[in-house]
Amino acid sequence: MKVDKKAAIARRNQQLGGAVLGLNNSHFAAINLNKNIWWFDIPVGRLGIGQYEFIHLLLHHTQTDALHHLRVPTLYLRTHQDGLVTRHKDTRKATVSLELSADRDAWLQDVRPTGAGVRFAEFLQP
Repeated sequence: MKVDKKAAIARRNQQLGGAVLGLNNSHFAAINLNKNIWWFDIPVGRLGIGQYEFIHLLLHHTQTDALHHLRVPTLYLRTHQDGLVTRHKDTRKATVSLELSADRDAWLQDVRPTGAGVRFAEFLQP
């Protein structure tokens, strides 16, 4: 089943019983089955103090229709930014680039080759 960002947000908000997720505080990725990862580019500006307390990552698995929700504190991303890959550094288009693994042995760990293997499984929501 094909799901886009709007549908994933609506689906998750319905499960949560309210409008918790929105277009600006949430990021969506469908699994890349060739690499078995979910890939995100999060604008660095959204991680600034006073912007958002949490960034919501919605990870969709197209084969199983599973939708995983990570509620990541922006403080965690700022604290671990040196271990994450930043694309277009020092520009207005700077993004933190994540490749979160769907493999059992590295479940929800950033597996970018030049990253530090930052883990995100602790932020998985029920």
